[in-house]
Amino acid sequence: MQGSINTFIYIHAMWCTAGRQPSLTGVVRKVLFSYIKKNAEEKGIQVMTVNGAGEHVHCLFKLMPVQSVSEIIKQLKTESAGWLNDNKFLLHTFEWEAIYSAWSVSPSTIDKAIEYINKQEEYHLSKTLDEELAAFDKMVIQIT
Repeated sequence: MQGSINTFIYIHAMWCTAGRQPSLTGVVRKVLFSYIKKNAEEKGIQVMTVNGAGEHVHCLFKLMPVQSVSEIIKQLKTESAGWLNDNKFLLHTFEWEAIYSAWSVSPSTIDKAIEYINKQEEYHLSKTLDEELAAFDKMVIQIT
């Protein structure tokens, strides 16, 4: 058997603006997230949802066997920053931080992950990015 049509892993990725500057205003986020999803799909990256706040992005996508988490995130970040800069959506040159975080998501919790990502603006009315990152750190199993 050469493979299965059901071979993939859901990945929840998150990355921040350079210096965690809140550069992504509401209007910029709206056009940026639409661009990320459309551009990704044109490149064979199946984005389930993308959303975020002023200084970071969450993206849930299907990772296929021939794809690499790091390469997909690199492509999403590079092309979206280039698109923002080429179209002069911001008054300054835009960059993402070099680092990112990524977690696998169980198929049984996809709906919850999508809901969480789609409610980022609401979530960040009461929680900071640092509080969100700390909550994710608590979920990671520490191996000693």
